[in-house]
Amino acid sequence: MLYKSILFLAILTIALAATPISTINSIRKKSGATTLTYSKKLSVAAYKHAYYVSKSSLLGHYEDSSYNYFYGSAPWDRVLRAGFGTAVVVENISFYEKNYRASIRKLMGTVYHRLAFLTLEVDSIGYATVGRIYVYDMSNSKVAALCKKHYKNAPMVINGVCPNSSDIIPENLFKSAMWKMKSKAKSVIMYPYRNQKGVGVRGVEESPKFLNRLFGYPVSVTFNSIYASKVVLKSFKLFKGAKVVSGKIVTSRSDTHKKIKPNTFVFAPDRYLSPASTYRVKVVALVNGKRKVVEWSFSTR
Repeated sequence: MLYKSILFLAILTIALAATPISTINSIRKKSGATTLTYSKKLSVAAYKHAYYVSKSSLLGHYEDSSYNYFYGSAPWDRVLRAGFGTAVVVENISFYEKNYRASIRKLMGTVYHRLAFLTLEVDSIGYATVGRIYVYDMSNSKVAALCKKHYKNAPMVINGVCPNSSDIIPENLFKSAMWKMKSKAKSVIMYPYRNQKGVGVRGVEESPKFLNRLFGYPVSVTFNSIYASKVVLKSFKLFKGAKVVSGKIVTSRSDTHKKIKPNTFVFAPDRYLSPASTYRVKVVALVNGKRKVVEWSFSTR
């Protein structure tokens, strides 16, 4: 009957909307980054690592060949073994969440893992979960395609990114492949994104630790280097009403673990944010010598 068809369609629509890639792509698009395409091969690499971690209880990105279910020492080893075609990979992992949605929310509450999800140079993603271990692998299909061409020589080359470690890619073509994705992104990537609702109130602990103390939900902004060759941050402020929220600004220079890239800036509030509250962000920077002001708001849950 018709009502059954409508009900089935509604259930199917909800199910599709809840997939990991739709959730991640929604976040990326609203933040200013490009959307990603699903890769079965990247998902194989993700599944193999999730299975290894679930069986070995060794949490992290690396595997020990002496353990059962070993698939590859590092993320790039596993992606290459799965047949994706390039060692260029960004991997995210979370542990013990009840579902993908909770896993992604947790990772976006961190700094380093959030920035990984918002990487501009990737166009493909695969993911898997085993025993409440969640693994996400992201890469660049255009670099993988370049690896198939087996270039012989070039004035400037990139090596170590193809299945055969001796294979080279002309540097200009490699940069073009990496930058092509960035050119499709917005000039500014921000998170929490503009007018986002239901934002957390505290920063989520991660490894390595972003700060050696508790802090409020972090705010990050990245100036896309396609449009911003030189960025000088002048101020990064968070407001609740008219009151300035105290906190710490972390840059690529001050980041203890050197994981934050140039043109990316993070504000970590000194205290947890207030629930059910609206916050305003104001960033002032000199971009290519010109003053640029970026303002937006978000609300906590």
